Amino acid sequence: MNTRTRFLLISDTHGQLGIINELAVRNRVDAVIHAGDFGFYDDESYERLSDRELRLHVAHSDLPQTEKGRILDLPRQERIVAAKAARLLGEFQSYIDGHETFCVPVYAVWGNHEDRDVVKRVFRRDIGVGNLHVLHHHRTHRVGEALIYGLGGNLLAGSKMLQKPIAGGGGKIWNTLSQYVDLVRMVDNEADQAGVRVFVSHVSPGKEPFVELVGARTRADFTVSGHMGAPTCMVWNPFAIDSVEESIERLHDGLESIRHACLNAAGQDATVIEDALSFIGRLLEETVPMGRGAKAPRWYPRMTHINLPDAHIGYAILEITDGRAKVQTCVD
Repeated sequence: MNTRTRFLLISDTHGQLGIINELAVRNRVDAVIHAGDFGFYDDESYERLSDRELRLHVAHSDLPQTEKGRILDLPRQERIVAAKAARLLGEFQSYIDGHETFCVPVYAVWGNHEDRDVVKRVFRRDIGVGNLHVLHHHRTHRVGEALIYGLGGNLLAGSKMLQKPIAGGGGKIWNTLSQYVDLVRMVDNEADQAGVRVFVSHVSPGKEPFVELVGARTRADFTVSGHMGAPTCMVWNPFAIDSVEESIERLHDGLESIRHACLNAAGQDATVIEDALSFIGRLLEETVPMGRGAKAPRWYPRMTHINLPDAHIGYAILEITDGRAKVQTCVD
């Protein structure tokens, strides 16, 4: 008997959450994986946003250009009133209140544009939304044959990466080194059973070699990310881009870049940083044949990256049947 699970892969909804149910129903999926900038805002978030972040929400809204200009010219408090009236932060409050719900399970990381206060309350489970499961450094999920895990937020190497989780403010969130350590340790503790591992990151491994390293370290079969605002879905793997030696060097350089930035941050404990990065960089010595007697690290030919555009532009479908996976990209 075949076991099949279909996932909708989507990102950067920025609070416009109705598209999740719409696409889930249209594509007859069993679950959704969301790569961040979900729209974790409530009715009080407007007051907590920085001026810059509030202006960005106005500038990137669907409002007519003349209305955008009018709101942007208002003093802050009047701009907040106008932004609230236009619901520029999206629909999540309706889900918090129970007026809306998701029709299938949704597994989501937070992005870099989110209200940290709301994210913290979701993380602590002070806020519960039906069928919503937030991926973070303390929790994995098994869905059919897939092990799903992830970490949201931006990657800002240096002093911000050494703060306590959940770091951010003013409508921005970034991840921390301790969260990556916890994530890797958590996945290490998972039973090594057959299945497909899906690592969800808001930041793309294509832009950040350190994120790709985390995927390789956790033996990910797929990484799912967003954040970049690509014009369509981008799908690739290390084998398609570089030689084995170049791919290994890229991961090494990514690790060293984080090490250099963190060690140069004033007042930090070098031993803690070195221990954390040594743990994350400890790749398993697992190889697969590449033909003609050559071998390569398992992650080199088998880890596939899927970088998603904003939700209104496109999405992807990941289908896993009896341990075999296929990906279909879609432009809306």
